[in-house]
Amino acid sequence: MEEPVTQIPQDDWVDQDLLTRDLAGSLLEREIEAERDRLARVDRGEGGDDIVMSREDMQRRLTAMIAVRDRVRGEGRRAPLRGLP
Repeated sequence: MEEPVTQIPQDDWVDQDLLTRDLAGSLLEREIEAERDRLARVDRGEGGDDIVMSREDMQRRLTAMIAVRDRVRGEGRRAPLRGLP
């Protein structure tokens, strides 16, 4: 269920951008945890309808998501990610 978004009476792009980054970071954290769970299930020999990539591709995706998260938080170095601008 989505949280309702309250519009402010005047434009404030800085606050809107920060809220967007906060939400994006939260969604990215959830997806990182979900990908870790999928990898763990693959390693245990379990399957699922949500496992649609090879283990190698899943690991590559997880590594990229963690790098993006760390870059946004200022924890990682600003190295280009292969295949991403």
